[in-house]
Amino acid sequence: MAGPYHLSPNEVQFDIPTWGFGKTTTVHADCAVAGFIEMRAGGSPAESTSVNAGQNHFTRDFGGVLLAVKNLTNGAMTVTTE
Repeated sequence: MAGPYHLSPNEVQFDIPTWGFGKTTTVHADCAVAGFIEMRAGGSPAESTSVNAGQNHFTRDFGGVLLAVKNLTNGAMTVTTE
């Protein structure tokens, strides 16, 4: 597990580790308010996804690259990966 990373509104956390090549990574986002999260794995295009207040979980094929996460809510967000 990597993190926790604490992000303020519009803050970006770079270089979040993901699981080794060929495996999926689960991104956990604990959000103070509803809004959006933006994730970019390696050189792939950014993905913007809605989040609810509380725990949110996203499983993606992010394997062997570093992840960047941007908090697009109006409140605090804590991100971990596993």
